[in-house]
Amino acid sequence: MAGLRQVFANGAWFTLGSAFQALVAFAANLVLVRHLMPEQFGRFAVIQAGAGLVLSVLSLRMGSVIIRMPEAQLTPSMRERLFSVLTMEAVACLAVLAIWGAVSGMGQLMGVVLMVSMVLNSWTASNRAFYERGMDYRRLAAVETAVHLGGHIFAVALVIAGMGAEVLYLREMFFVVVGLLALARVGGLSWYRLRWVSVAEWRAVLRDVRGIWLDSMLENVHQRLVILVVNAVAGLAGAGLFFQAQRLAMVPHQFLMPLVGRVAGTWFGRTEDGHERRSGRAKFLMVLTPMLVLAAVLAWLLADPVVPWLFGPNWAPAAPLLVSLAGLIVFLSLFEVLRSYAVASKLIRLLLVARVMQFAGLLLPLAPVLWGGALGLEDLGHALSWSYALGFASLWLVLRRHERT
Repeated sequence: MAGLRQVFANGAWFTLGSAFQALVAFAANLVLVRHLMPEQFGRFAVIQAGAGLVLSVLSLRMGSVIIRMPEAQLTPSMRERLFSVLTMEAVACLAVLAIWGAVSGMGQLMGVVLMVSMVLNSWTASNRAFYERGMDYRRLAAVETAVHLGGHIFAVALVIAGMGAEVLYLREMFFVVVGLLALARVGGLSWYRLRWVSVAEWRAVLRDVRGIWLDSMLENVHQRLVILVVNAVAGLAGAGLFFQAQRLAMVPHQFLMPLVGRVAGTWFGRTEDGHERRSGRAKFLMVLTPMLVLAAVLAWLLADPVVPWLFGPNWAPAAPLLVSLAGLIVFLSLFEVLRSYAVASKLIRLLLVARVMQFAGLLLPLAPVLWGGALGLEDLGHALSWSYALGFASLWLVLRRHERT
C-alpha cells in the first residue's frame, strides 16, 4: 500500500489547504451574516441553484474524462479535441444561461455576474485536469488557498465598507478571475489549438462521457432541486436559512473533498490491481467514518446554542435545520469515496442505481405530505439526510455484490 500512503501524503496538501479555506470561509461568513439578511442569501442561493440546474444538463464533465484517460490515448490530437469540446461547451452554456436569465427574471446584473462565474469555473475545473494528471497537488493547493483567502478578504472588506448582497456575487467572480490568472501563472492551465469538432468526434466524446454525465447530472439536480423546493415552500428567507444550515453541515466535507474526490479519484484511476484498489477504498472509509460521526454528534449537541451565538438572532431558525442535516454530515464524504471508486472502476451503471436510490431517499420522509400533512424546512433537511444515507448504503451493497460475482 505504498502507493496509497503516497496518495495520503500528497492529499495532505489539498486537505490542509481545504481546511484553511474552510476556516477562512467560515470566519468570512460570520461577518457576512451579521450584515446581510436571510432573504439576500436566499436570492443568491436560488439563482445559483437555477443556473446550476441548467449547467448540470449541459456540462459534459470533461475533467473526469481527462483525468481517467490512459496516457497512451492522450495524444496531441486528442488533447486538441478535448480542449475544443470543453471550450465549445462553455460557449453553449453561456448562451443557454442568457436565455434562462431573461425568461426567469434572474438576468439582472448580479445574476449575470454569478452565471458567468459559474460557467468560467466549470471551464477552469475541466482545463485544470490536464495539469492535475501530474498529481502536483502541493502547488495546486497553494494556488487555490491563496485565491480563496483573497476572495473572502475582498468580500469582507466590501461588506464592512457598506456594500450589500452584491458582495456574494462579486466574490464568486473574484474566485474565478483571480483563480484563472493564478493557475495560468504557475502553468496550471493548458492551451491547445482550438478547432472544429466533427460529428463523429462529438459522438465519440458523448459515448465516453454519457455515464459520468448522467451521474453528475443526477447529483446536481438532486442538490439544486432541494434549494428550489425550499424557496417554493418557505420563500427567499427560508431558502437563506436552509442555505446557511447546509453550508454549516458541509464544513467537514469541505475539509475532506480534495481527498475523497480529486486525490482518491486519481489514485483509484491509476491503480490497476483490483485487490489493491478495494483495500484502499476500505482504508479510506475506516479513517473517515469515525471523524464524520463525531462531527454529526457535535452538530446535534451544539447547534441550538452555537448557531444564534455565531450568526445572530436572525439566524436562530437555522439551528434545527443543521440538526436535521446530520445524515448529510456523515454520509456525503463517504458516498464520494465510493463514487470515486465506481467511476475509476468504470462501474457507472452501479453508481446510477445509487443515484436513483438517493432520489427515493429524498422522497421517503416527504410521504406524509401526500396525506395532507404540512411540509416544513426540517422535513426537507431530514429528507436530504435520508437521501445521502440511502445513496451510500445502496452503492456499498451493489459494489459488494458485484465483487462477489
